[in-house]
Amino acid sequence: MSSGEKKHNGWLLELGKVDYQRVLDWQRKLVKLRKDGMARDTIITVEHPPVLTIGKDGHQENFRNTKLKPISIERGGDVTYHGPGQLVVYFICNLTRRKKDMHLYVDKLQDGIIEAFKEYGVEARKDVTNTGVWVGDKKLASLGVAVKHWITFHGVAINLNTDLSDFRQINPCGLTSDVMSSLSKVTNKKIDMKKFTEIIVDKYTNIFDTTFYNIKLEEIAEDIESQSGSNVI
Repeated sequence: MSSGEKKHNGWLLELGKVDYQRVLDWQRKLVKLRKDGMARDTIITVEHPPVLTIGKDGHQENFRNTKLKPISIERGGDVTYHGPGQLVVYFICNLTRRKKDMHLYVDKLQDGIIEAFKEYGVEARKDVTNTGVWVGDKKLASLGVAVKHWITFHGVAINLNTDLSDFRQINPCGLTSDVMSSLSKVTNKKIDMKKFTEIIVDKYTNIFDTTFYNIKLEEIAEDIESQSGSNVI
């Protein structure tokens, strides 16, 4: 093993734009495969059509006036929005080989975004009160994770070219909607999502000491669908 070679190999699934519920189902099936040793640590990158999700700490007053019907899920946190122009990154990782330390894991997720933003000349930070990634008093990325049998799922949502007016129908993560911003607004230019995806995967490659090899969904479709007995993916 050369000094530049990572200790572990993982999978990278770049899905493009896919419905939230479909990707949620795939995550849950990959969790079981990872637990059984039939899958590697996996990063999923995706852009969702407009959707609202509510975590275990959701409060109804934060999504009372929604246009979209929220989906309740098992991640931590309150209500959040996903939509066009936002890069969502999910992580199916076995924490038994990562010290079983959720706080360290969450720190690393935030660190990856902070390091990626530096490539755009943007200095971002963590907040002692609220998770996510901040630039000044504006929040550019949200975080919500879940863990089952020490296998993680869910992840981070990064506002790149997001229409920020879509946050007005909720109090995102219990905050006022005007706290949300995007990398395009901060930099005053449209962000190439493909290029940003390459950058952030590279950052997580270093942070997790894992080389994430790009694979196609079709390559693992049979294994994923075997978890539910379906023949269609």
